[in-house]
Amino acid sequence: MRDATETPFDSETGFRNALDAAIGMATREIRIFDHNLERMMIDERDRADALATFLAESPTRRLCIVVHSPEHAATRLSRLRALVRRFPNAVEVRETSAELKHLADCFLLADQQHGAIRFHRDHARGKLIQHAADEIRPWWQRFDELWRNSSSCLAATQIGL
Repeated sequence: MRDATETPFDSETGFRNALDAAIGMATREIRIFDHNLERMMIDERDRADALATFLAESPTRRLCIVVHSPEHAATRLSRLRALVRRFPNAVEVRETSAELKHLADCFLLADQQHGAIRFHRDHARGKLIQHAADEIRPWWQRFDELWRNSSSCLAATQIGL
């Protein structure tokens, strides 16, 4: 077992490096909570490719995303939409209920032991947590609560007239 580490960041670049590190450590499930995924730059080619590689390695892998505002993902994140279409049983995007829209932190969790935690969406301060199940557990449980209080918002197929 590897030693737990916590590495602070205080810049947008540091935040995205923490996201990439957490994605790279994932072997089973990635959970993301964010306002609209814009600052995570989830649609950048390398990050989207890393998510696609993660999902392609096993049919049991999951990518679960909760956002406050799905419009950005629905209209601007073509690579994310492609992942939803390519892996319809593995990727789900949900929108928070109205009573949770005030939450301002964001995070990406991997396998109940790694995570990139941003304390407030408007400030690039946070920490990368690695190999620390005890530290990640409350965040994982928080995501469970967010998931239960959200509804599906980005389908694999868009039905229209």
